[in-house]
Parts: sequence; structure tokens; C-alpha cells
Amino acid sequence: MTRFAFVTWDGGGNLGPAVGIARELIARGNEVRFVGYDAQRQGIETRGLDFSRLARSGSFDLYGDLPPEQRLAAITRNVWACPEHLLDLPDALAEWPADVLVVDFSMQGALAHAGQTAMPVAVLAHSTVAGLVPPPQSPVGAARLDAVNQLREAAGLPLLGRLNDAWDGLLTLVTTIPDLDPTAAGAAASVRYVGPIAESFPRQAWDSPWRPDDERPLVLVSFSTTRLWDQTGRIRETLAALGDEPVRVLLSYTEAETLSPLPANAIARRFVPHALVLPAAAATVSHCGHGTVTASLAHGVPIVGLPNPAADQPFLALRIQELGAGLALDGDSDAESIRSAVRQVLSQASYRDAARRLGEEIRATPGADGAAFELEQLARRIRPRLKAPMGGAANG
Repeated sequence: MTRFAFVTWDGGGNLGPAVGIARELIARGNEVRFVGYDAQRQGIETRGLDFSRLARSGSFDLYGDLPPEQRLAAITRNVWACPEHLLDLPDALAEWPADVLVVDFSMQGALAHAGQTAMPVAVLAHSTVAGLVPPPQSPVGAARLDAVNQLREAAGLPLLGRLNDAWDGLLTLVTTIPDLDPTAAGAAASVRYVGPIAESFPRQAWDSPWRPDDERPLVLVSFSTTRLWDQTGRIRETLAALGDEPVRVLLSYTEAETLSPLPANAIARRFVPHALVLPAAAATVSHCGHGTVTASLAHGVPIVGLPNPAADQPFLALRIQELGAGLALDGDSDAESIRSAVRQVLSQASYRDAARRLGEEIRATPGADGAAFELEQLARRIRPRLKAPMGGAANG
């Protein structure tokens, strides 16, 4: 039996793959504990998983009442480049000694600690690396890299030339397919593309309100499950676009009750597992979070993307369009633009054909089983203790 500690935060798509891998590890006879933020505790413990709070940084409320213009800086300081992680992680591991550490690849403070420990460390990237690691010359990339290097300089660690350097040489599990990540072509030997890993919801059910002989195409409208972004405008424009179209519309949205009245051809549910709906869907309209994208493609469903302006969403929307499996719109597109895009993906078979090809690639990946195997193999290795790092030297 091996003990695995997952260091994570709830950015929307981050937690699901970690939970899927954790459950597979437990099924294989291992022990798992999540280390994260207070806001995650209930969700993790209700899944039957063990949880420890990051003692100094764990009180940060990712979904607090911060105005949008302050949110990105707050997440950078308290999650992505959090100096307290360098102290929190040793304390958490002293409380619950683990054999293997699995760190979310965006948590650079935790990765800085991982670079100093002798225990085996793996990095978990829940989406395309290219879409989640902005280039240093971009405003977002420059701000994140600067914050990370300030953290590392204060800790006496070598500076990074790029965010990716933090996990060079570490086993890195990327839960996507190479086609969705152009960086795959130059990936190091330590990188494993294990494919999308989605949580299963065996107790959930989906009772369609439409008659079995209703042949109108089903369009799934699925936006972010987090409160990081206000999706109301995108959803209202989408409903206006589709209200008079000969389609059925299922809106899956955590605040669905705020959007009434709905068009006559639409229904709303707070949550419907994608796996129950997508086999019957003809198209998805989405913010292009990685989970929704890969779930749709796995079922051969083309996508119309209305991404939020950060993380992997704009990148994934454009990548889907490049691969011919959908269309990428501006997140502020009006109803007419959305209507035209949905009509296009429904009427042209090439979009569904491209989505099906990507679905075949997704279904061929090893998923949680492959990720668990890699972690168990890592646990059998002995990682040499690193020398004390020299302060201030750039490694870019």
C-alpha cells in the first residue's frame, strides 16, 4: 500500500481529474488524501475522500465577493504563486506522511517545495499545457512569471525562464490528448498524455422531458460550474439565438433558476452529467472548459465556443476550430452570430466527422487507470535528495 497526497485547488476543471485518479488508486489498495482550501473540503469529503487544509493559505475563498478586476491578482497571490505553500506543505505532510506527492501544475509554491523534497513527486495538468501556460511576453504570462520568480527569489530558489521549468524532469500527467495540445510534439520524456479523466456520477439520472419521437436536434448549452465568471450574458444570448430554431435546448447551469422565462423549446437543469445527455446531442454550446470540450468530443459532438477570457478556454475554442470540430466565437457574441454558428455545425457533416475522429483518440487513452499505473511506478523509484539550491540564478 502506498500513500498519495494530492495538492490541489478548485479551479473548475482541476479537481475532477484528480478525484478520478484518486478513486482508481484507492481501488488498487492505496491511501489518498487531498490537501487544499477550506472551500474544497465539503465537496471532497462528500465524495468519501480524506482532506487536509493548507494551514496558512487554506482560508482563501476563491469564490468570494471580489470584483472581477481584482480576482486574477488574488488567485495569483493566493493560489498560483503563494509563498505560504512552502510552509503549508511540509506541515501537511508531517501531519499525514505520504509516499508520493501529486501537485497541481499551476500551484508554483507547492512545486517550489516539491523541488526540494526527496520524496517522489508527480505533476498533474488537467488540460492542455499550451492553453494554461501563457507565454512570458503576454500580460497574463508576464504577471504570473514575475510573481512566481518573486516567490522563488525570496526562498533562495533558482528563477524560472518560463513557468514550465518548474516541472521539468518530474513525471507530468496531462489529462488531455496530444491533438488538443500543440506542445505535445516537443514534450519531454517525463510527460504522459493519459487522456481526459471525468468523474462518474452513478446515482444521477436524466429524464428527458421531450417525447421519444421528437426528432429535433438536441443542443446542449453548458457553461462553467464555478462562480469565477458571470455566464449570464452568454447564456441569454444563446437562448435568444436558439429560441425560434427547430431544435431542443438543454441548459445545464448551476444558477439555471435565475434565467426564467425560458424559450418554449428549452429546459434548464442545475446539473446533468454530460455522459447521460451527450449520446443524444447534436451540438454543444459552451464556454470551452476542458471537461465540457473533451466530453463532447468523446461522443462525437461538435462545439460552438463562447470562451471566457482566461485560462485554457480561448485556446481550446480556437484549437477546436482549427481541427474542424466546431467554431470559436468571441465570448461577447450576439444572438445572430451564435445562431449562425449553431446552424453551420448542425448542417455540415464535416464538423461531426472531425469531432468523431477526436473522440476515437480520446477513447483510446488509458485515462485514470493509466495515470494510477504511472503513479504506482513512480512510488517504486527512489528520488535522490537535491542539494540546497543556489539563490537568484536564472535557469531559463
